[in-house]
Amino acid sequence: MNADTRFPHLDLGDLIAGAAGQPAGDRAREHLAACEHCRLEANRWNLVAAGVRGLTAAAPAGDQPARRRRTGPGPWRRVMLVAGSAAAALVLLVGIGAVTGYVQISGHRAEAALTAVTGCPQLEQADGTLKQVNGGSLVIKTAGGQPVSVTTTAATFVVISGPLLSDITDGASVMVRGPSSDGTIAAAIVTVGPPFSAVEPPGFVPVQGTVSDASAAGFTLVTASGTRVPVTTSGDTLVVVPRARLDQLPAGASIFAVGQAGPDGTLSARGVAAITQLPSGPHLGVSVRDCSPSSIAEALGAISAR
Repeated sequence: MNADTRFPHLDLGDLIAGAAGQPAGDRAREHLAACEHCRLEANRWNLVAAGVRGLTAAAPAGDQPARRRRTGPGPWRRVMLVAGSAAAALVLLVGIGAVTGYVQISGHRAEAALTAVTGCPQLEQADGTLKQVNGGSLVIKTAGGQPVSVTTTAATFVVISGPLLSDITDGASVMVRGPSSDGTIAAAIVTVGPPFSAVEPPGFVPVQGTVSDASAAGFTLVTASGTRVPVTTSGDTLVVVPRARLDQLPAGASIFAVGQAGPDGTLSARGVAAITQLPSGPHLGVSVRDCSPSSIAEALGAISAR
């Protein structure tokens, strides 16, 4: 463990070992007990591990050939040791999304302006960078450089996610998830608005209430019973706003729009998801269970809760 004056926190190997269920040494346990930063990081890696285990459990077992036993670090540790925080975020996205069947991962960006949505033949997907919002319409620039016009209606589901602490305001109804210490919750995910079933990462117990005394460092969560729970936030807190307004979507965000394509190539969106900080990497494809509005909302919510 790198926990001396030069390296005051647990190193990546320690965090991965803990997520993989390997016993921690005395120094690591003592450091975790005293360091809120490392406790938060350890919880994040535990979320990643839970997502990977979920993927493994969901995969068909099949017959595996016998393999020679090897010494040294196992494949989990070797692979995860080379993973940075962006890769961890992508694995967590897969853990939440792919296990539920809502996110597909492919090795290359799609070059077509519109791609098919698995699970509903009526739907197509446009994704890329949000260039602008004009009233009820959007312009998306795809990876191939093509602009795609997207129209919306009052019924279009819109969700936005990212480090959006300014959206946590006094009086807002929120659901908070994160580790608790001495009665204070260090928020890993805050959902602003009504409870949203698509944002259900493993490992944290959600606490619902109303925001009071909001500041840049956190807020007080007032539960229905009147209990006041201190909540701390940081730039690493993921804020998810389901039922967002189009004017809340920032230019430059990663954007996913799902709907029906018109003859002129314009997409009439039934759902839109904007992510202000999405790790670069493989193409993410939307997959729905059926063509219903609730399935579309859950699919885009799963992508947003990366």
